[in-house]
Amino acid sequence: MEHQKRINIGPVLNWIRSAAPWVWNAMVNAARWGWSAFINWWNGLAGWIRGTINWFIGGYLWDFFMELRRHFFGW
Repeated sequence: MEHQKRINIGPVLNWIRSAAPWVWNAMVNAARWGWSAFINWWNGLAGWIRGTINWFIGGYLWDFFMELRRHFFGW
């Protein structure tokens, strides 16, 4: 998991807040609880939500996870 590309998660977070707000708390908690919890959360999302997030991030899921942790918790 060496990819560590910095991505702009602002558009993703804005989209989630407006189009899928019910996802927000679970996403924050999954990022807090670690990679395994994050993957479980991700796999539980509807395909259209995963597809839209993938389109926004245009990168690896690991990078998105790391950016969420930096954004929410400063890690």
